[in-house]
Amino acid sequence: MKVSPVRYSREEVVAENGVVAAGHEVVARIGVETMQRGGNAIDAAVVAAFAAQIAEIGMCGLGGNGIILVHSSDKGETTVFDDSTVPPAAATPDMFEVLPGTGGFYGWDNVRDDANIVGHRSVAIPGTVAGLCAALDRYGTMDLATVLAPAIELADEGMEIDRRTSVAITSEMRYFDRFPALGDLLLSDGLPPVPGTFWAPGDKPAYQELAGSYRAIAAEGPDAFYEGDIARAIAADMADKGGILTYEDLATYGSDIHEVDREGLSEYRGLKYAPGRSTFLAQVLNILQSFDLAELGPDSPAFLHVMLETMRRAWVNYFAYPREPGLLTPDYAAEVAGLIKAETVCRAGPVDPTPYQDRPAQIERGPSVPTGGNTTTLVSADRQGNVVNLLTSLGNSFGSKVVVPGTGIVLNDHMCNFDPVSGRALSLGPTRRPPPGGHVPIFFRDGMPVLAVDAPGARRSMSGVLHVLVNCIDFGMGVQAATEAPRVWAEALYDESFVDFRVLEPVRRDLERKGHTVVAMDPTTDGGFGRPTALSIDPSGLLHAGADPMYGTGVSGC
Repeated sequence: MKVSPVRYSREEVVAENGVVAAGHEVVARIGVETMQRGGNAIDAAVVAAFAAQIAEIGMCGLGGNGIILVHSSDKGETTVFDDSTVPPAAATPDMFEVLPGTGGFYGWDNVRDDANIVGHRSVAIPGTVAGLCAALDRYGTMDLATVLAPAIELADEGMEIDRRTSVAITSEMRYFDRFPALGDLLLSDGLPPVPGTFWAPGDKPAYQELAGSYRAIAAEGPDAFYEGDIARAIAADMADKGGILTYEDLATYGSDIHEVDREGLSEYRGLKYAPGRSTFLAQVLNILQSFDLAELGPDSPAFLHVMLETMRRAWVNYFAYPREPGLLTPDYAAEVAGLIKAETVCRAGPVDPTPYQDRPAQIERGPSVPTGGNTTTLVSADRQGNVVNLLTSLGNSFGSKVVVPGTGIVLNDHMCNFDPVSGRALSLGPTRRPPPGGHVPIFFRDGMPVLAVDAPGARRSMSGVLHVLVNCIDFGMGVQAATEAPRVWAEALYDESFVDFRVLEPVRRDLERKGHTVVAMDPTTDGGFGRPTALSIDPSGLLHAGADPMYGTGVSGC
Protein backbone atom coordinates (compact mmCIF):
# COMPACT_ATOMS: atom_id res chain seq x y z
CA MET A 1 0.00 0.00 0.00
CA LYS A 2 1.24 3.51 -0.81
CA VAL A 3 0.44 6.46 1.43
CA SER A 4 0.87 10.04 0.27
CA PRO A 5 3.08 11.84 2.80
CA VAL A 6 2.14 15.33 3.94
CA ARG A 7 4.62 18.08 3.10
CA TYR A 8 5.27 21.08 5.35
CA SER A 9 7.31 24.03 4.21
CA ARG A 10 7.90 27.75 4.64
CA GLU A 11 10.33 30.18 3.07
CA GLU A 12 13.58 30.90 4.83
CA VAL A 13 13.81 34.47 6.09
CA VAL A 14 16.91 36.33 4.88
CA ALA A 15 17.50 39.79 6.31
CA GLU A 16 20.22 42.40 6.74
CA ASN A 17 19.44 43.96 10.12
CA GLY A 18 17.86 41.38 12.41
CA VAL A 19 16.04 38.05 12.66
CA VAL A 20 14.02 36.21 15.30
CA ALA A 21 12.81 32.61 15.08
CA ALA A 22 10.43 31.64 17.87
CA GLY A 23 7.66 29.31 18.97
CA HIS A 24 4.89 31.65 17.81
CA GLU A 25 4.57 34.10 14.92
CA VAL A 26 3.49 36.95 17.21
CA VAL A 27 6.57 36.42 19.38
CA ALA A 28 8.93 36.52 16.38
CA ARG A 29 7.24 39.64 15.00
CA ILE A 30 7.43 41.50 18.31
CA GLY A 31 11.11 40.65 18.62
CA VAL A 32 11.92 42.02 15.17
CA GLU A 33 9.83 45.14 15.79
CA THR A 34 12.05 45.77 18.81
CA MET A 35 15.11 45.82 16.56
CA GLN A 36 13.33 48.11 14.12
CA ARG A 37 12.90 50.55 17.02
CA GLY A 38 16.66 50.53 17.61
CA GLY A 39 17.12 47.58 19.96
CA ASN A 40 19.78 44.93 19.56
CA ALA A 41 19.39 41.14 19.48
CA ILE A 42 19.42 40.94 23.28
CA ASP A 43 16.64 43.51 23.63
CA ALA A 44 14.66 41.62 20.98
CA ALA A 45 15.11 38.24 22.66
CA VAL A 46 14.06 39.51 26.09
CA VAL A 47 11.03 41.33 24.67
CA ALA A 48 10.08 38.20 22.72
CA ALA A 49 10.52 35.93 25.74
CA PHE A 50 8.23 38.04 27.90
CA ALA A 51 5.67 38.20 25.06
CA ALA A 52 5.87 34.41 24.65
CA GLN A 53 4.49 34.08 28.16
CA ILE A 54 1.19 35.42 26.80
CA ALA A 55 1.26 34.03 23.26
CA GLU A 56 2.32 30.57 24.47
CA ILE A 57 0.71 30.56 27.88
CA GLY A 58 1.15 27.11 29.37
CA MET A 59 4.54 26.65 27.73
CA CYS A 60 6.40 29.32 29.69
CA GLY A 61 5.80 32.11 32.16
CA LEU A 62 7.04 34.37 34.94
CA GLY A 63 6.88 31.36 37.26
CA GLY A 64 9.18 29.23 35.09
CA ASN A 65 12.83 28.48 34.57
CA GLY A 66 15.21 28.42 31.65
CA ILE A 67 18.61 29.17 30.19
CA ILE A 68 19.96 31.95 27.99
CA LEU A 69 23.18 31.93 25.96
CA VAL A 70 24.28 35.35 24.71
CA HIS A 71 27.13 36.23 22.38
CA SER A 72 27.89 39.94 22.59
CA SER A 73 29.95 41.08 19.61
CA ASP A 74 30.20 44.52 21.20
CA LYS A 75 32.01 43.14 24.25
CA GLY A 76 33.52 40.03 22.67
CA GLU A 77 31.87 37.83 25.31
CA THR A 78 29.74 34.72 25.32
CA THR A 79 27.76 34.35 28.54
CA VAL A 80 25.39 31.79 30.06
CA PHE A 81 22.50 32.97 32.22
CA ASP A 82 21.45 29.70 33.86
CA ASP A 83 18.07 29.82 35.57
CA SER A 84 17.31 26.10 35.52
CA THR A 85 15.99 24.10 38.46
CA VAL A 86 16.94 25.23 41.98
CA PRO A 87 15.02 23.48 44.79
CA PRO A 88 13.74 25.39 47.84
CA ALA A 89 15.93 25.27 50.93
CA ALA A 90 13.43 23.01 52.72
CA ALA A 91 13.63 20.28 50.06
CA THR A 92 14.59 16.87 51.46
CA PRO A 93 15.29 13.53 49.75
CA ASP A 94 12.25 11.88 51.37
CA MET A 95 9.68 14.67 50.95
CA PHE A 96 7.59 12.65 48.47
CA GLU A 97 5.84 9.36 49.24
CA VAL A 98 7.06 6.84 46.70
CA LEU A 99 4.68 4.20 45.31
CA PRO A 100 5.35 0.99 43.37
CA GLY A 101 6.05 1.30 39.67
CA THR A 102 7.50 3.98 37.48
CA GLY A 103 5.96 6.63 35.30
CA GLY A 104 5.86 10.25 34.28
CA PHE A 105 7.95 11.81 31.62
CA TYR A 106 11.23 11.15 33.39
CA GLY A 107 10.62 7.52 34.28
CA TRP A 108 11.11 8.07 38.03
CA ASP A 109 9.38 5.95 40.66
CA ASN A 110 5.75 6.93 41.10
CA VAL A 111 4.78 9.47 43.75
CA ARG A 112 1.48 9.62 45.63
CA ASP A 113 -0.90 12.12 44.04
CA ASP A 114 1.87 13.01 41.54
CA ALA A 115 2.95 15.55 44.14
CA ASN A 116 6.32 16.05 42.45
CA ILE A 117 4.56 17.00 39.19
CA VAL A 118 1.30 18.70 40.24
CA GLY A 119 0.57 21.07 43.08
CA HIS A 120 2.40 23.34 45.47
CA ARG A 121 5.18 20.95 46.50
CA SER A 122 6.24 20.47 42.87
CA VAL A 123 7.36 24.11 42.57
CA ALA A 124 11.07 24.94 42.32
CA ILE A 125 12.38 28.50 42.68
CA PRO A 126 11.31 30.41 39.53
CA GLY A 127 14.32 31.76 37.63
CA THR A 128 12.91 33.20 34.42
CA VAL A 129 12.48 36.79 35.61
CA ALA A 130 15.99 36.90 37.09
CA GLY A 131 17.64 35.50 33.96
CA LEU A 132 15.85 37.72 31.46
CA CYS A 133 16.44 40.84 33.54
CA ALA A 134 20.12 39.96 34.07
CA ALA A 135 20.69 39.42 30.33
CA LEU A 136 18.96 42.70 29.51
CA ASP A 137 20.91 44.60 32.16
CA ARG A 138 24.26 43.27 30.99
CA TYR A 139 23.89 43.36 27.20
CA GLY A 140 20.67 45.16 26.27
CA THR A 141 20.19 48.79 25.28
CA MET A 142 16.58 49.30 26.38
CA ASP A 143 15.12 49.82 29.84
CA LEU A 144 12.93 47.16 31.41
CA ALA A 145 9.72 49.21 31.16
CA THR A 146 10.17 49.55 27.39
CA VAL A 147 10.95 45.87 27.03
CA LEU A 148 7.87 44.79 28.98
CA ALA A 149 5.46 47.09 27.16
CA PRO A 150 4.50 44.60 24.39
CA ALA A 151 3.81 41.84 26.93
CA ILE A 152 1.68 44.22 29.00
CA GLU A 153 -0.28 45.18 25.90
CA LEU A 154 -0.86 41.52 24.99
CA ALA A 155 -1.98 40.69 28.52
CA ASP A 156 -4.27 43.75 28.72
CA GLU A 157 -5.87 43.52 25.30
CA GLY A 158 -5.53 39.80 24.64
CA MET A 159 -4.66 38.07 21.40
CA GLU A 160 -6.73 35.72 19.31
CA ILE A 161 -6.33 32.19 20.58
CA ASP A 162 -4.70 29.68 18.24
CA ARG A 163 -5.66 26.04 17.85
CA ARG A 164 -2.57 24.73 19.68
CA THR A 165 -3.29 26.80 22.80
CA SER A 166 -7.00 25.97 22.72
CA VAL A 167 -6.21 22.26 22.66
CA ALA A 168 -3.66 22.66 25.47
CA ILE A 169 -6.24 24.41 27.67
CA THR A 170 -8.87 21.76 26.92
CA SER A 171 -6.40 19.07 27.94
CA GLU A 172 -6.00 20.69 31.36
CA MET A 173 -9.70 20.72 32.29
CA ARG A 174 -9.37 17.64 34.51
CA TYR A 175 -7.30 19.79 36.89
CA PHE A 176 -9.68 22.73 37.20
CA ASP A 177 -11.72 21.31 40.10
CA ARG A 178 -8.55 20.87 42.12
CA PHE A 179 -7.00 24.15 40.93
CA PRO A 180 -9.95 26.49 40.27
CA ALA A 181 -7.66 29.51 39.87
CA LEU A 182 -6.17 27.87 36.78
CA GLY A 183 -9.65 27.47 35.29
CA ASP A 184 -10.47 31.07 36.15
CA LEU A 185 -7.33 32.17 34.32
CA LEU A 186 -7.85 30.12 31.18
CA LEU A 187 -11.57 29.59 30.55
CA SER A 188 -14.02 31.90 28.80
CA ASP A 189 -17.49 31.69 30.36
CA GLY A 190 -16.53 28.31 31.79
CA LEU A 191 -15.37 26.89 28.44
CA PRO A 192 -12.00 26.68 26.67
CA PRO A 193 -11.41 29.62 24.35
CA VAL A 194 -12.23 28.83 20.71
CA PRO A 195 -9.86 29.53 17.80
CA GLY A 196 -11.10 31.46 14.81
CA THR A 197 -12.53 30.12 11.58
CA PHE A 198 -13.07 31.50 8.08
CA TRP A 199 -16.49 32.73 9.19
CA ALA A 200 -15.75 34.12 12.65
CA PRO A 201 -12.82 35.42 14.67
CA GLY A 202 -11.58 33.39 17.59
CA ASP A 203 -11.80 34.21 21.27
CA LYS A 204 -9.33 36.80 22.51
CA PRO A 205 -8.64 36.14 26.20
CA ALA A 206 -6.96 38.85 28.25
CA TYR A 207 -5.03 38.44 31.50
CA GLN A 208 -5.50 41.53 33.63
CA GLU A 209 -3.86 40.21 36.81
CA LEU A 210 -0.85 39.02 34.84
CA ALA A 211 -0.63 42.47 33.23
CA GLY A 212 -0.47 43.88 36.76
CA SER A 213 2.47 41.61 37.58
CA TYR A 214 4.28 42.76 34.44
CA ARG A 215 3.64 46.39 35.43
CA ALA A 216 5.10 45.79 38.87
CA ILE A 217 8.27 44.31 37.35
CA ALA A 218 8.46 47.16 34.83
CA ALA A 219 8.30 49.71 37.66
CA GLU A 220 10.44 47.98 40.30
CA GLY A 221 12.65 45.60 38.32
CA PRO A 222 13.16 41.94 39.28
CA ASP A 223 12.94 42.90 42.97
CA ALA A 224 9.17 43.14 42.47
CA PHE A 225 9.14 39.42 41.79
CA TYR A 226 11.74 38.24 44.29
CA GLU A 227 11.33 40.66 47.20
CA GLY A 228 8.14 42.67 46.64
CA ASP A 229 4.42 42.02 46.63
CA ILE A 230 4.67 39.19 44.11
CA ALA A 231 7.16 37.34 46.30
CA ARG A 232 4.92 37.81 49.33
CA ALA A 233 1.91 36.52 47.39
CA ILE A 234 3.82 33.41 46.26
CA ALA A 235 5.10 32.72 49.77
CA ALA A 236 1.66 33.19 51.34
CA ASP A 237 -0.01 30.81 48.90
CA MET A 238 2.74 28.23 49.44
CA ALA A 239 2.39 28.43 53.22
CA ASP A 240 -1.39 28.15 52.97
CA LYS A 241 -1.41 25.18 50.56
CA GLY A 242 1.42 23.00 51.88
CA GLY A 243 4.23 24.12 49.58
CA ILE A 244 7.83 24.48 50.73
CA LEU A 245 8.91 27.49 48.63
CA THR A 246 9.43 30.48 50.95
CA TYR A 247 9.95 34.21 50.73
CA GLU A 248 13.59 33.66 51.74
CA ASP A 249 14.08 31.27 48.80
CA LEU A 250 12.90 33.99 46.45
CA ALA A 251 14.71 36.87 48.14
CA THR A 252 18.09 35.12 48.02
CA TYR A 253 17.79 33.84 44.45
CA GLY A 254 19.98 35.15 41.63
CA SER A 255 20.72 34.07 38.07
CA ASP A 256 23.78 31.80 37.76
CA ILE A 257 25.87 33.84 35.34
CA HIS A 258 29.20 32.72 33.92
CA GLU A 259 31.23 33.68 30.89
CA VAL A 260 32.19 30.98 28.43
CA ASP A 261 35.92 30.34 28.09
CA ARG A 262 36.42 31.01 24.39
CA GLU A 263 39.70 29.09 24.45
CA GLY A 264 37.98 26.00 25.84
CA LEU A 265 35.09 25.77 23.37
CA SER A 266 34.03 22.39 22.04
CA GLU A 267 34.50 21.63 18.34
CA TYR A 268 32.50 19.86 15.62
CA ARG A 269 33.67 19.58 12.00
CA GLY A 270 36.06 22.50 12.49
CA LEU A 271 33.46 24.80 14.06
CA LYS A 272 33.89 25.87 17.67
CA TYR A 273 30.74 25.94 19.76
CA ALA A 274 29.37 26.88 23.16
CA PRO A 275 26.76 24.25 24.08
CA GLY A 276 24.90 26.29 26.67
CA ARG A 277 24.75 23.86 29.60
CA SER A 278 24.21 20.65 27.62
CA THR A 279 26.88 18.06 28.30
CA PHE A 280 24.67 15.59 26.43
CA LEU A 281 24.87 17.58 23.18
CA ALA A 282 28.67 17.65 23.41
CA GLN A 283 28.75 13.89 23.97
CA VAL A 284 26.59 13.20 20.90
CA LEU A 285 28.56 15.49 18.61
CA ASN A 286 31.83 13.93 19.79
CA ILE A 287 30.54 10.47 18.80
CA LEU A 288 29.36 11.67 15.39
CA GLN A 289 32.85 12.98 14.62
CA SER A 290 33.82 9.35 13.90
CA PHE A 291 31.38 9.08 10.96
CA ASP A 292 31.48 10.67 7.52
CA LEU A 293 27.85 11.72 7.49
CA ALA A 294 28.21 13.81 4.35
CA GLU A 295 29.24 10.67 2.48
CA LEU A 296 26.18 8.79 3.74
CA GLY A 297 23.67 11.43 2.61
CA PRO A 298 20.70 12.88 4.55
CA ASP A 299 18.01 10.48 3.26
CA SER A 300 19.90 7.20 3.46
CA PRO A 301 19.09 4.36 5.86
CA ALA A 302 22.80 4.28 6.72
CA PHE A 303 22.66 7.87 7.99
CA LEU A 304 19.43 7.39 9.97
CA HIS A 305 20.89 4.20 11.48
CA VAL A 306 23.97 6.12 12.69
CA MET A 307 21.79 8.86 14.16
CA LEU A 308 19.54 6.38 15.98
CA GLU A 309 22.45 4.38 17.32
CA THR A 310 24.38 7.48 18.39
CA MET A 311 21.43 8.90 20.30
CA ARG A 312 20.67 5.55 21.93
CA ARG A 313 24.29 4.92 22.91
CA ALA A 314 24.67 8.45 24.28
CA TRP A 315 21.49 8.15 26.36
CA VAL A 316 22.57 4.76 27.76
CA ASN A 317 25.82 6.30 28.94
CA TYR A 318 24.24 9.52 30.18
CA PHE A 319 21.58 7.72 32.18
CA ALA A 320 24.27 5.62 33.90
CA TYR A 321 26.91 8.34 34.40
CA PRO A 322 25.22 11.75 34.02
CA ARG A 323 27.85 13.85 35.78
CA GLU A 324 31.09 12.19 34.67
CA PRO A 325 33.66 14.35 32.84
CA GLY A 326 35.01 11.33 30.98
CA LEU A 327 31.88 11.27 28.82
CA LEU A 328 33.06 14.45 27.10
CA THR A 329 36.54 13.29 26.08
CA PRO A 330 37.35 12.45 22.44
CA ASP A 331 38.84 9.06 23.34
CA TYR A 332 35.68 8.05 25.17
CA ALA A 333 33.58 9.14 22.20
CA ALA A 334 35.77 7.07 19.88
CA GLU A 335 35.23 3.98 22.05
CA VAL A 336 31.46 4.50 22.00
CA ALA A 337 31.51 5.09 18.23
CA GLY A 338 33.33 1.78 17.83
CA LEU A 339 30.27 -0.04 19.20
CA ILE A 340 28.09 1.32 16.38
CA LYS A 341 28.07 -1.16 13.51
CA ALA A 342 26.86 -0.37 10.00
CA GLU A 343 24.50 -3.31 9.62
CA THR A 344 23.16 -4.12 13.06
CA VAL A 345 21.76 -2.54 16.22
CA CYS A 346 24.07 -2.57 19.26
CA ARG A 347 22.50 -3.85 22.50
CA ALA A 348 25.52 -3.24 24.76
CA GLY A 349 25.30 -1.61 28.18
CA PRO A 350 26.89 1.69 29.20
CA VAL A 351 30.57 2.37 28.61
CA ASP A 352 32.50 3.14 31.81
CA PRO A 353 34.10 6.62 31.60
CA THR A 354 36.55 5.92 34.47
CA PRO A 355 39.59 5.31 32.20
CA TYR A 356 39.06 8.77 30.68
CA GLN A 357 38.97 10.82 33.89
CA ASP A 358 41.04 11.32 37.00
CA ARG A 359 38.46 10.11 39.54
CA PRO A 360 36.25 7.03 39.97
CA ALA A 361 32.85 7.10 38.33
CA GLN A 362 29.80 7.60 40.52
CA ILE A 363 27.14 5.28 39.17
CA GLU A 364 23.74 6.95 39.23
CA ARG A 365 20.28 6.40 37.92
CA GLY A 366 20.34 9.41 35.70
CA PRO A 367 17.45 11.62 34.61
CA SER A 368 16.64 13.11 31.30
CA VAL A 369 18.05 16.42 30.25
CA PRO A 370 16.11 18.70 32.63
CA THR A 371 13.92 20.67 30.28
CA GLY A 372 10.17 20.34 30.35
CA GLY A 373 7.93 18.76 27.78
CA ASN A 374 6.03 22.04 27.38
CA THR A 375 8.63 24.66 26.71
CA THR A 376 9.45 27.27 24.12
CA THR A 377 12.65 28.48 22.53
CA LEU A 378 13.80 31.38 20.41
CA VAL A 379 16.90 32.64 18.66
CA SER A 380 17.76 36.19 17.63
CA ALA A 381 20.61 37.94 15.84
CA ASP A 382 21.39 41.45 14.62
CA ARG A 383 23.68 42.93 11.99
CA GLN A 384 26.36 43.69 14.59
CA GLY A 385 26.80 39.94 15.23
CA ASN A 386 25.02 39.76 18.59
CA VAL A 387 23.28 36.37 18.97
CA VAL A 388 20.91 35.00 21.62
CA ASN A 389 19.77 31.40 22.08
CA LEU A 390 17.08 31.04 24.74
CA LEU A 391 14.94 28.33 26.29
CA THR A 392 12.15 29.01 28.81
CA SER A 393 9.78 26.52 30.40
CA LEU A 394 7.12 25.82 33.02
CA GLY A 395 7.95 22.09 32.88
CA ASN A 396 4.87 20.09 32.00
CA SER A 397 1.95 21.89 30.40
CA PHE A 398 0.92 24.75 32.74
CA GLY A 399 3.61 23.59 35.16
CA SER A 400 2.36 22.75 38.65
CA LYS A 401 -1.18 24.01 37.77
CA VAL A 402 -0.77 26.49 40.64
CA VAL A 403 -1.82 30.09 39.91
CA VAL A 404 -0.68 32.58 42.54
CA PRO A 405 -3.73 34.55 43.76
CA GLY A 406 -3.93 38.11 42.51
CA THR A 407 -0.97 37.78 40.12
CA GLY A 408 -2.05 35.63 37.15
CA ILE A 409 1.29 33.79 37.47
CA VAL A 410 1.42 30.04 36.82
CA LEU A 411 4.24 28.31 38.71
CA ASN A 412 6.57 25.62 37.39
CA ASP A 413 6.68 21.93 38.39
CA HIS A 414 10.44 21.52 38.09
CA MET A 415 10.81 19.49 41.28
CA CYS A 416 9.97 16.59 38.97
CA ASN A 417 13.53 16.90 37.62
CA PHE A 418 14.76 15.06 40.74
CA ASP A 419 14.67 11.38 41.65
CA PRO A 420 11.94 11.07 44.34
CA VAL A 421 13.70 8.10 45.95
CA SER A 422 16.05 9.09 48.78
CA GLY A 423 19.62 7.84 49.01
CA ARG A 424 20.45 8.30 45.33
CA ALA A 425 22.88 10.74 43.83
CA LEU A 426 20.07 12.59 42.09
CA SER A 427 17.66 12.64 45.02
CA LEU A 428 16.25 15.94 46.23
CA GLY A 429 18.07 18.24 48.59
CA PRO A 430 18.64 21.98 49.06
CA THR A 431 22.12 21.84 47.48
CA ARG A 432 21.28 19.33 44.74
CA ARG A 433 20.98 20.30 41.11
CA PRO A 434 20.06 18.17 38.10
CA PRO A 435 22.95 17.43 35.72
CA PRO A 436 23.52 20.27 33.25
CA GLY A 437 20.95 20.46 30.48
CA GLY A 438 19.56 23.17 28.25
CA HIS A 439 21.03 22.66 24.78
CA VAL A 440 21.10 26.21 23.38
CA PRO A 441 24.34 26.12 21.35
CA ILE A 442 25.99 28.89 19.38
CA PHE A 443 28.59 27.87 16.76
CA PHE A 444 31.55 30.02 15.68
CA ARG A 445 33.88 30.20 12.69
CA ASP A 446 37.06 32.20 13.17
CA GLY A 447 35.60 33.64 16.36
CA MET A 448 32.41 34.91 14.72
CA PRO A 449 28.95 33.38 15.37
CA VAL A 450 27.55 31.48 12.39
CA LEU A 451 24.79 29.18 13.69
CA ALA A 452 22.38 28.90 16.64
CA VAL A 453 19.81 26.12 17.08
CA ASP A 454 17.43 25.09 19.85
CA ALA A 455 14.20 23.16 20.35
CA PRO A 456 11.66 22.47 23.09
CA GLY A 457 10.31 19.00 23.75
CA ALA A 458 12.42 17.68 26.66
CA ARG A 459 14.39 14.58 25.60
CA ARG A 460 12.91 14.61 22.10
CA SER A 461 14.16 18.15 21.66
CA MET A 462 17.64 16.68 21.27
CA SER A 463 16.49 15.05 18.04
CA GLY A 464 15.46 18.44 16.67
CA VAL A 465 18.67 20.20 17.70
CA LEU A 466 20.93 17.39 16.53
CA HIS A 467 19.30 16.92 13.13
CA VAL A 468 19.28 20.64 12.35
CA LEU A 469 22.96 20.94 13.28
CA VAL A 470 23.95 17.95 11.14
CA ASN A 471 21.74 19.10 8.26
CA CYS A 472 23.41 22.52 8.28
CA ILE A 473 27.01 21.55 9.03
CA ASP A 474 27.39 18.13 7.38
CA PHE A 475 24.92 18.46 4.51
CA GLY A 476 25.11 22.19 3.83
CA MET A 477 21.37 22.84 4.11
CA GLY A 478 19.94 26.26 4.85
CA VAL A 479 18.37 26.64 8.28
CA GLN A 480 14.79 26.42 7.03
CA ALA A 481 15.38 23.27 4.99
CA ALA A 482 17.28 21.85 7.96
CA THR A 483 14.31 22.32 10.32
CA GLU A 484 11.86 20.79 7.82
CA ALA A 485 13.77 17.59 7.04
CA PRO A 486 12.37 14.36 8.60
CA ARG A 487 13.99 13.28 11.85
CA VAL A 488 14.45 10.16 13.97
CA TRP A 489 14.77 9.63 17.71
CA ALA A 490 15.93 6.87 20.04
CA GLU A 491 16.99 6.62 23.66
CA ALA A 492 17.77 4.23 26.47
CA LEU A 493 14.29 4.05 28.04
CA TYR A 494 12.63 2.72 24.88
CA ASP A 495 13.44 -0.26 22.66
CA GLU A 496 11.71 1.37 19.71
CA SER A 497 13.33 3.56 17.09
CA PHE A 498 10.96 6.44 16.33
CA VAL A 499 10.96 7.61 12.72
CA ASP A 500 9.16 10.51 11.08
CA PHE A 501 6.35 9.05 8.97
CA ARG A 502 7.66 11.07 6.00
CA VAL A 503 10.70 8.77 5.85
CA LEU A 504 10.05 6.51 2.87
CA GLU A 505 8.86 2.96 3.43
CA PRO A 506 11.93 1.29 1.78
CA VAL A 507 14.18 3.21 4.17
CA ARG A 508 12.11 2.08 7.16
CA ARG A 509 12.32 -1.54 5.98
CA ASP A 510 16.09 -1.26 5.72
CA LEU A 511 16.24 0.02 9.31
CA GLU A 512 14.14 -2.96 10.40
CA ARG A 513 16.58 -5.33 8.67
CA LYS A 514 19.34 -3.77 10.75
CA GLY A 515 17.42 -4.69 13.92
CA HIS A 516 15.47 -1.50 14.67
CA THR A 517 11.93 -1.77 16.00
CA VAL A 518 10.63 1.06 13.84
CA VAL A 519 7.67 3.15 14.99
CA ALA A 520 6.52 5.63 12.36
CA MET A 521 5.30 8.82 14.04
CA ASP A 522 3.26 11.70 12.74
CA PRO A 523 5.30 14.58 14.15
CA THR A 524 2.26 16.86 14.24
CA THR A 525 0.18 14.62 16.51
CA ASP A 526 2.46 12.19 18.35
CA GLY A 527 4.60 14.59 20.33
CA GLY A 528 7.04 15.19 17.54
CA PHE A 529 10.80 15.35 17.56
CA GLY A 530 11.14 18.78 19.08
CA ARG A 531 10.12 21.95 17.21
CA PRO A 532 13.43 23.63 16.39
CA THR A 533 14.14 27.29 15.78
CA ALA A 534 17.41 28.22 14.08
CA LEU A 535 19.45 31.02 12.58
CA SER A 536 22.68 31.32 10.65
CA ILE A 537 24.94 34.16 9.53
CA ASP A 538 26.58 33.78 6.13
CA PRO A 539 30.05 35.11 5.17
CA SER A 540 28.54 38.29 3.71
CA GLY A 541 26.82 39.07 7.01
CA LEU A 542 23.29 38.27 5.85
CA LEU A 543 21.07 36.78 8.55
CA HIS A 544 19.05 33.62 7.86
CA ALA A 545 16.31 32.23 10.11
CA GLY A 546 13.99 29.23 10.05
CA ALA A 547 11.67 27.20 12.24
CA ASP A 548 9.79 23.92 12.04
CA PRO A 549 6.60 24.76 10.11
CA MET A 550 4.49 21.99 11.68
CA TYR A 551 3.93 23.61 15.07
CA GLY A 552 2.79 27.19 14.56
CA THR A 553 6.29 28.57 15.00
CA GLY A 554 7.18 32.00 13.63
CA VAL A 555 10.10 33.62 11.82
CA SER A 556 10.59 37.33 11.12
CA GLY A 557 13.37 39.59 9.86
CA CYS A 558 14.14 43.16 9.01
